[in-house]
Amino acid sequence: MTDKEILNSHILDLKEKSAVESVITASGFLSPEEQSEILKNERINNKYVDTFLYGGYDDAERKTAIFIPAFYQADYTTLSDFLLENDAEPIELLLVKKDKFSTLSHRDYLGALMGLGIKREVIGDIILNKDGCYIVCLKSVAAYITENLKQAGRGQLKVEKTRFEALKKEEIKTETVLVSVASLRLDCLVASAFKLSRANAAGVINQGIVYVNSVQIFKPDYLLAEGDKLVLRGKGKVVIEKIIRENKKGRLHLNLKRYL
Repeated sequence: MTDKEILNSHILDLKEKSAVESVITASGFLSPEEQSEILKNERINNKYVDTFLYGGYDDAERKTAIFIPAFYQADYTTLSDFLLENDAEPIELLLVKKDKFSTLSHRDYLGALMGLGIKREVIGDIILNKDGCYIVCLKSVAAYITENLKQAGRGQLKVEKTRFEALKKEEIKTETVLVSVASLRLDCLVASAFKLSRANAAGVINQGIVYVNSVQIFKPDYLLAEGDKLVLRGKGKVVIEKIIRENKKGRLHLNLKRYL
């Protein structure tokens, strides 16, 4: 079986368990490509189960797929509270404090976790800050990481559990930029937002590293709309805040919120 077939089979099993046993089920952490596959694959839809992608905070890149029986009528706006109330929260947030002398990267922290024998699918996002980092992980490994993650690179570490509200206090830096595009085609927006030529924009779309609202898009002529979130892996993320106007030559002026 291919990786995609294995993923779909696993998701089908989780959804069936949720529907048949009326329980909440969850996968491990999924890459953006895997999340996109779930969102696009109509074959795994189930009217008795609602599917949510959840990474603990709004801008999470790696997320779990959570399956909730439809009779709960859960929704994204209250999902975190719902999971806590039903003792079904599958993930935890760890605060990692490093010593004052070391400089550590995302790779250093991830390498230290892998060195503990931990699989990638149990680790979500690693969010760096000036004092260390936050690690999102499955609840099942939180205690193990807290007790055993003592060092990364040459840095000494101290780990403790914290609440996801802590991430809301971290400053997310953005800027609003005005751009002009010929149309709302995906290749036009990618080129303008990430300062690429139109040909190079089409190339990265064909490579499968462009996402619109978490869905992997391969069509350069895909049309975007106000409010859409556009991600180019390795380059960044923008949101179409507002379509301002069309000039006399037919070009569109847009406000883009760019994440720094």
